[in-house]
Amino acid sequence: MTAPLWTADDLIAGTGGTLGDPAVACPPILGIEIDSRNCQAGDLFVALDGTQNDGHEFIGDAAKAGAAACLVSRPNKDVPIAQIIVEDPLAGLARLGDAGRARFTGQMIGITGSVGKTGSKDMLAHAVAAFGKTHASQRSFNNHIGVPLTLASLPVDADFAVQEMGMNAPGEIASLTKLARPDIALITRIASTHGGFFESLDDIAKAKAEIFQGLAVGGTAILNLDDPFYPVLGDAARTAGAARIITFGRNDDAEFCLLEARQHDRGMSVHAEIAGHELRFEMAMHGIHWAQNALGVLASVDALGLCVETAAARLASCPTPKGRGGRQSGLYHGCSITLIDDSYNASPASMMAAFASMSTTPPTIMILSEMRELGGATAAEHAALMPQINALAPRLVIALGSAMHGALDLLEDSIAAIAAADIADAVKSLDDAVEDGDIIFIKGSLGSGSWRVRDAISASLDPATSSGTPTKNGGNSHAA
Repeated sequence: MTAPLWTADDLIAGTGGTLGDPAVACPPILGIEIDSRNCQAGDLFVALDGTQNDGHEFIGDAAKAGAAACLVSRPNKDVPIAQIIVEDPLAGLARLGDAGRARFTGQMIGITGSVGKTGSKDMLAHAVAAFGKTHASQRSFNNHIGVPLTLASLPVDADFAVQEMGMNAPGEIASLTKLARPDIALITRIASTHGGFFESLDDIAKAKAEIFQGLAVGGTAILNLDDPFYPVLGDAARTAGAARIITFGRNDDAEFCLLEARQHDRGMSVHAEIAGHELRFEMAMHGIHWAQNALGVLASVDALGLCVETAAARLASCPTPKGRGGRQSGLYHGCSITLIDDSYNASPASMMAAFASMSTTPPTIMILSEMRELGGATAAEHAALMPQINALAPRLVIALGSAMHGALDLLEDSIAAIAAADIADAVKSLDDAVEDGDIIFIKGSLGSGSWRVRDAISASLDPATSSGTPTKNGGNSHAA
């Protein structure tokens, strides 16, 4: 039988709430959900208020799905379910997350960076699961909703916890890290992914370095020595009291040094040097950026005092997260194709990394939606992609969004370019052009819709793949 996550008394104390109707008892809580459609028996449903949806409208749905209780500010007396009343459900969730972290006696690893956060989080959680019970943030739950949700869901008997942290503004990571209080803090890399919110890369680096403000006394910082902002990040870590800084990257002076990442059909064979000792291991992902981040993961394993060789061997069975470069082959409208799905999100740095990963087997069709949150650099950053696309020499580029449309004139004449009006137009353009043997690459910012094209292809691909659904509640659970 699964041990309860929270007893009724601990739940009420942790949230700072009161039981709305004492006649309706609150049973032990087994899980926490912010989407009524995902509720299962024994869950606490947190009714968040938002700009698009109000979670209070779905209290009945949560109860029908088997939820044990709801965290609310406005109880629904018509629904026979335990309702814990707080002034603000999000603040109540944050208090419960703080209580979850306070009772946790294992080791907490915090991860941030402009790119590679979620993939690194998934790799690290997969690797350390070989050594003990491991809890990690789901999907990209990395913001003011996702972090407290993950911490509130943290089992009291877990040995390790891995928490991703993202941000859209200065000060956000500072508040998240003070809640998570990591023993180890990993920053993957600083890149131009927040131009719409920050004036410079220096400002982005300073915001990411806020993760060290919550670092435990005597904690460890894991930093990319290839990152031009390494000196800034290192100074921030030392100022915060980090007892140790472990470096990774391709730089010869990195303690976890990447020597080679050789791609093959199943992923990559990685050759590294760690403290003077050679290490070889396999990965299911494609692209040198994955190999670099894997070394940051293994550095974190070392900081935990665990066996690096055992953890490295585990990476061969770690799947590529959905929408982050996974490859799938099948029949699409009678044509044999390979789909490279990098549709989850996009930035100039991640675009460059994805293009580099395909240099030996370039795509024949590229479906690209515009990159968002680049501010005044939007046009220049999209234009900068075109020489890289020219080098890959695809037969066809299908573009979505005005910023991507505006850069198409910079493509070579030998590359056919279509400025698709919308998702349906992009899919039709693909259907009209697809040929047997095509390699189709899809990438773009989450808000610009490339993933919708992915879903349309997947629905007609044999074998078919499933797709996710947006959260039906009052807020998003991730940031950049």
